[in-house]
Amino acid sequence: MPRPFSLAHLTVIELDPPDAVSCAAAAGYDFADLRLEGVVSSDIAYPVFGDTPMRRELLRRLDDTGVCVFDIELLRLYKAIDFARFERLFETAARLGARRVKLACIEEDEGLAADLVAGAAAAVAPFALNVDLEFMPFSGIKTVASAARVVGASGAANAGVLVDALHLSRSGGVPADVAALAPALFAYVHLCDAPANIPPSLLAITEEARVARLIPGDGGLPLAELVAVMPPALPVSIELPMKEMAARLPALERARLALEGARRVVTRADEIRVKASDTSTRTGSALT
Repeated sequence: MPRPFSLAHLTVIELDPPDAVSCAAAAGYDFADLRLEGVVSSDIAYPVFGDTPMRRELLRRLDDTGVCVFDIELLRLYKAIDFARFERLFETAARLGARRVKLACIEEDEGLAADLVAGAAAAVAPFALNVDLEFMPFSGIKTVASAARVVGASGAANAGVLVDALHLSRSGGVPADVAALAPALFAYVHLCDAPANIPPSLLAITEEARVARLIPGDGGLPLAELVAVMPPALPVSIELPMKEMAARLPALERARLALEGARRVVTRADEIRVKASDTSTRTGSALT
């Protein structure tokens, strides 16, 4: 089965949601991930909540192109959050046919974070949605191990962990850390690239993540090794905000380059997986 690819909105953030869907279709993606809920002050509040002209146009583009919405972002979890305030986001996600809502948590206490994930999972359940907790070194939940503990403690059947290749590296993680966890935790993976060396400060790590990622294969992250230890049919979402390249190349060209790089990474990951399987088979035969 061909592996599905999704274009994350941050890769082409200058485009509004309908144009992001059209860009995904033209570049050859199966899905689009849309950023509909503002996270930082520079985010645009798109008029897609309720029966608006942009929402109708977005639905038309989805129908015309055959691209589907995979994930909607972002729900930021904090102690006093009122999930009822985000019902419009969940309703819109469901109307667009999205499957998942991305979570980030500012709370460092894992017990509190687990309660918040459980609350988010319960809030989206009536809309037939799932949630994924993304760990980041500059958030409350900083590592893949911490995210796995939080999701496990939440007890939510519709909650998982989102692994972003950059955040895994910058939090000190390696593919083996992902391989040690239950495959059922993961519904998709975020791919981008960056230099192998970790930036010297948390501020620099944050800046890199927000504006200075690289096309998969253009940096030094162990991307193929990461994909190889995850479930083989796992969708790949390509998220790489890149300010410098965006100043030189239009969104469609960047999206195409990113997809080409990601496909090469996946091909290499499949080769690693086959080689590991062959080695395991030969070792097992030698022992019998």
